[in-house]
Amino acid sequence: MVDYPSEATTLVLSSMFKHRHPDRRRASFVITKPGQHRFSGGGTGTEVNFDGTVLLQSALYVQRHGAPHLRGLRVAQVESDLINFVMESYHLLAPETFLRSFSGSYADSISIAAKASFTAAFATSRFFVEPRLAAVFPLVPITVSENYVSAPFFLSAPGGLAIALGVDAASFDIVEDTFPPVLEWNGRREPAGSWLGVRAPSLDSARKVRSVVLGSVALLPHHQERYTFSGRRMFGGHVTLSDRYSLSFGDAHTPALMTDLVIGSEDRPWLDELARKLATPSKEDRKHLKALTYFYRAWAPDPVKRFPTLFAAIDAIFGDAGQATQAVVDAVGPVMGTEYTSERIKLMLGLRASVVHGGAPDVYESSKYQTYYRTYGKDAVKDMELIVARCLQQVIFPGKMTERPHNYADAILRETGRAI
Repeated sequence: MVDYPSEATTLVLSSMFKHRHPDRRRASFVITKPGQHRFSGGGTGTEVNFDGTVLLQSALYVQRHGAPHLRGLRVAQVESDLINFVMESYHLLAPETFLRSFSGSYADSISIAAKASFTAAFATSRFFVEPRLAAVFPLVPITVSENYVSAPFFLSAPGGLAIALGVDAASFDIVEDTFPPVLEWNGRREPAGSWLGVRAPSLDSARKVRSVVLGSVALLPHHQERYTFSGRRMFGGHVTLSDRYSLSFGDAHTPALMTDLVIGSEDRPWLDELARKLATPSKEDRKHLKALTYFYRAWAPDPVKRFPTLFAAIDAIFGDAGQATQAVVDAVGPVMGTEYTSERIKLMLGLRASVVHGGAPDVYESSKYQTYYRTYGKDAVKDMELIVARCLQQVIFPGKMTERPHNYADAILRETGRAI
């Protein structure tokens, strides 16, 4: 049986050199003891020079044989993480390498005992043991009337954050109703409408789950309100909680919905189904998660940008590499009904092709857009919004998700006599 940590250690040590070279990547740092932060002050400085080619081989090796979360990271990120690990663990090598000069690599210059110590640290690091952190994202236009907590993610009202995290608010200095939700923060604070929490190996992994969850949430509003936005003030950001916290403000995680979306006990069936898909994704489930990610990306104000991304969502669940057009046509018809004939779907797919492949700079400038309007009396963009949402609702959450009624249906009926 292959000892992957030992093989990875040999590769990493083979990339490390004392002397500088044009093909080597220099890292200068302070040698620290276990548990001591590199920037805490004190300590003795040194540097390691990494051979770029061997460092790349090391990164690819640990991505292939290490903890699963590494496969979702950029190779450059894994290389950077390996360098950080060397700096954090250099104290294991220092007795045999600090103030000592040698021309070969570290792998050729340290003892078996030193290599064993480094391998033991490597084997228990985030490269071979899946780390866990809680990433919390503030949501503005979403209200949670009843907390939902599962292993992969949770949705919480402001006052339920500590319970959702499984901690005591006072003991962990959590401020539950503002972002950042940490007591010792003295900077800008914003009121949180609700919280989305994700338990994942890294912030990048958590962001991917966030996209899937919010792609599902985007299926809930009435189709005439899903892309109706206000000019309300929005904010976003994240805080990660593990052995210490980090936080950042950023772009809002949802668009500025005209009316707050309420998530409560009636949503538990589809939330449970989503949690199952995230925890044990089969090949079919992975297709569903990709479709929801695309649908989240399309939850944006600009219909020109939205249109091609909606097609990516439909391709993710229905597309067949060998005959993508026919696969979508065959799948959409039964969901949407006889009104949506194969000719109608093919015309819409042709409109997508003209936009994606350079026939028109945007959907409204394509001649097929005018043809669709003349033939069917409807806006192809709005039709596509409806088709994709219905297909995702019925295929990903069959019988478990119901689109919300229009918030102003009664008022519209009363004033205009038109039912929505």
